[in-house]
Parts: sequence; structure tokens; C-alpha cells
Amino acid sequence: MRRPCTVCLAHLQAIQAVGRELARQPVVPAQQLRPKIPLAWPAPVRIAGAVAALLLMSVFVHRSLESRPAQPVVSESRPKSLPQTASAEQPARSSAAPVHASQLADLTLPAFVAPNLRGESLDAHFEAGMKEYAKGNCRGAIAALSQVPAESAEARAAEFYSGACQMRLGDFATASGLLRKVADAGDSPQQEAALFYLAQIALAGNDPGTAHAYLLRTVSLRGDLEGRAREQDRRIAELAGQESGIKRKNPEVK
Repeated sequence: MRRPCTVCLAHLQAIQAVGRELARQPVVPAQQLRPKIPLAWPAPVRIAGAVAALLLMSVFVHRSLESRPAQPVVSESRPKSLPQTASAEQPARSSAAPVHASQLADLTLPAFVAPNLRGESLDAHFEAGMKEYAKGNCRGAIAALSQVPAESAEARAAEFYSGACQMRLGDFATASGLLRKVADAGDSPQQEAALFYLAQIALAGNDPGTAHAYLLRTVSLRGDLEGRAREQDRRIAELAGQESGIKRKNPEVK
């Protein structure tokens, strides 16, 4: 640690004072330094005393300066800016994306339930088509099911599963035509499922009103899909803002 400049100045002044004191003293030859009579305080003693006094003074000044507390060093660097935090007056923006009706659509292939024909054999084309359907090969299933004769007992089922495959492939127009044909044909094992999947196609097309109508018809049959249809219709109502954008009566669907 460097000493303050005032300490160095005090030492310099003490040395200069000793020099001036010595310069004022006359030069005395060596043989005259021995007095004939004893003196109380010879000149060299007086000089030494003056030098000692000056040295003592410099030591005192030095200690007094060192005893002063060191001045704190003030940094000139600016404080780093603090990160800004969101306040209560500026709420964070919600990152949740709005839900659309198309996100409610269930376009999974319905499970195949083999009809009980009481010993009768299935149509060969229908059987071949459903084997491809079970593999998830919709194009192969459609090719085989399209060859099922209209008079066959499996004709209605062939239309339904062909419509389901067209839905899966994204051809909603063809799928809707086949499924409406099944739904409008009257009582059949596939009527309820045809109505339900017509609702799914409507949802995929972002048409919740039409979907609501088909779901109501599904519920009215009181079949296996009643619970799913009710739940989905409830979600459509919530999406529409508590039924504000949907007619809660059953519109006629062509």
C-alpha cells in the first residue's frame, strides 16, 4: 500500500530543517573541539539534540497521518440495470390458442362387428374387404367392398365401412354420401354409427351446427353411441359460448 504524499513531504521538510540548522553552525577545527574548561552543553550536543527533535517530530507526523482512516474508493462504474419483471398492471399474455370445432372431430375408424347371420356365409367381396379393413388398408377395403351386390345382406354394411374408409382418407364428400345413404335407409345395425360419423365429418369441416343436428339424431336412437354423442354435443355447446351460436332444436338435415 502506497503512503500518502503528505508523509513524504513531512520527511523531506524534516531533512531540510536539519540541513539548514547544520549550515548555520560555524566550522570548528578538530583541535578546538576540546575545551579547556568543561561546558554544560557543547555545540555538537546541541546540534544532535536539534536533529533528534526534528526526527521525533517527523515520526509523530508520520504516525498521525497513518492513523487516519482510509478514504473509501468510489467506483465510477454505473450499476447494472435490473431485469424488468411483469407487474400486476401488465398481466402476461395468454399463450393458449383458441379451440376450433374441427379439433373435436373423431375420425378414427369404427371397429368392425361381424354380423350374426345364423349360419349363412358372408359375401366373398365383403369378407375380403373387411380383411383389408382390419389391416388398416382402406384403399384395398374400398376396392373389395364396392363389388358387394346391392341385394346382398351385407350391402348396407359395405356402404358404411366404405364411407368410414373414405372419411379416413379425407374424401369427406364421398364419405358423407355413403353414410347418409346408410342413415336414411332406416333401421339397421349401422344407422346409429352412420349418424355419429356424419357429425364427425361436419366437425372436421368446422360446421358445429350440422354436427349438433346429427348428434341429436344419434342420441335419439338410444344406442351404444348415445353417451359419446351427448358428451360431444356438450363440448360443442361450450365452444359456441353456452349455446349462443347453435340452434338447440333439431334442424332438418338433408
